[in-house]
Amino acid sequence: MSEYPVLIVEDDVVVVNGLRDALGDKEVVTEVARDSATAIELLKTHKFCGLVLDLVLDGGSGFDVLRYLNRNRVDLPAVVISSRLPDYVRELLVEDQVKLILAKPVDMRLLATIVRGLCGLPA
Repeated sequence: MSEYPVLIVEDDVVVVNGLRDALGDKEVVTEVARDSATAIELLKTHKFCGLVLDLVLDGGSGFDVLRYLNRNRVDLPAVVISSRLPDYVRELLVEDQVKLILAKPVDMRLLATIVRGLCGLPA
């Protein structure tokens, strides 16, 4: 059986645990970064099939991670989740590798289905 690694960049433990529970299988393996610096270090040393990214983090911003991906031409499909998402932010994200933007609170089953799709797995 293959493993599909997903990077979750989120500082809210409840969201992280909810997504892990919703994924609930052995195929999708999650790595968690609670700030942008840790996320970037993980992106330098690991390969991921998908990214779940909060924009508002205690340490840095999800935009730091997106800038790193763009600057280094890392092709990684991302789902952005955020509690604060004004329209102008949505417009900026369209230019990045963002495949979908979801407002918090997020339906974890829906997010798990989307993450599986990013990795090419059936829902």
